[in-house]
Amino acid sequence: MTLDLQTLSDRIAIEERLNFYAHFIDTRQFHRVAAEVFTEDADVDFAGLNVVGRAAIDSTLKGLTTGIIGTSHNISNVFIEVNGDDARMSCRIMAWHWFEKPGGDKLAPTDLLAVGGYQDRVRRTPEGWRIYHRRGLSFGTGIGIGAVPDDLRPIMEATLGRVADWPG
Repeated sequence: MTLDLQTLSDRIAIEERLNFYAHFIDTRQFHRVAAEVFTEDADVDFAGLNVVGRAAIDSTLKGLTTGIIGTSHNISNVFIEVNGDDARMSCRIMAWHWFEKPGGDKLAPTDLLAVGGYQDRVRRTPEGWRIYHRRGLSFGTGIGIGAVPDDLRPIMEATLGRVADWPG
């Protein structure tokens, strides 16, 4: 497979958008996620949680991050297929979470390691590449270490056993 320079440039820009998603969350810049990663009409499908539009994504993300003192989203196995101004992307993710605990040790071992992935549809916009559809996946149990807090449980349970349908 040969890639022309435009396709290669697009793939780099698309993967950078994926990395910005993780970076903004891990650096607690939640206010940047919806506007700089997703399209205005984006939909996020985590099975137990479905939201549509930047405002809903922003509000939901702020609610889900309450009580979290740190995260580390580690992305790998990124596949991207560009087709003009549209693309699809698939990746794996290990998301480490540390939760606020009264009097707790802030240097304690991780409270939760969620193991899964994303399948995204991405569109070229005047602002650059943005995700317009995200589908969350879980691999195995979806949980590597720790216990799932009540507000994340519906997402983890709903994506349990949901596997990637691309690439084949």
